[in-house]
Amino acid sequence: MLKKKTFIHRNIPYSFNWNKMHHKEKYSQLTVNREELNSLKEHFKKVYEGLIPNNLFNSRDFPRVSQFKIKGIKSAFIRSFSKNLLRSGKVQYHNSNSKLPKYAQKVFDIYRKNNFMGIPGHDPILKNILIKDKDAIAIEVPIWSEKENKEITGHIDLIQIENDSVKVIDYKPEGNFLLSLPQVAMYGVLVKSKLNLNKVKCISFNKQGAWEYDPTILKMDIKDYLISHQIDERPWELFI
Repeated sequence: MLKKKTFIHRNIPYSFNWNKMHHKEKYSQLTVNREELNSLKEHFKKVYEGLIPNNLFNSRDFPRVSQFKIKGIKSAFIRSFSKNLLRSGKVQYHNSNSKLPKYAQKVFDIYRKNNFMGIPGHDPILKNILIKDKDAIAIEVPIWSEKENKEITGHIDLIQIENDSVKVIDYKPEGNFLLSLPQVAMYGVLVKSKLNLNKVKCISFNKQGAWEYDPTILKMDIKDYLISHQIDERPWELFI
């Protein structure tokens, strides 16, 4: 069912898993957007064959997307801005009864029922989704840019295809979707530009809920808000 390839990047193992059965079923259901989504399949094939720039991923001279966070703003302002984004519809909230949080909660329940030590991390939660969710296509997907002076790397937790849209998803057990929004939105920006995709959405989720938004939110709403608070540290803008 799963095609697997493990990479060691900066001494950390990342296990790319591709559910080809889900991908094939999803592709057969599409009536539009097939040519565009072919580029996603070709990207997965290259990753599975190990045809990625490992030297770039292992270099400490270039940033990783996971470093992109909102910093320097008080918690009260963050909460207020989060509410504004939700009220305006720029971010959609899906509660704990929605699909992704329920999959995460199921793994927590299994751990509790079987008296497993600790709490489940990314791997069991993401694999549970990849196996059971028909929209889930791949996990721990390497993404990168090799443009001169814009070299950057990252690993996307989960990619879904829903209808004819690609969803770039990150599991954030710590919550507060806004602080890590630049990271997840940047994954979406890279996927759109590298694979020439038009319909891309980003989701941050945990067992309490999921927050969905267009990656373009990073170019305008987030930028304008940080400028209004005199936050000059916006390193992701170099790569947009």
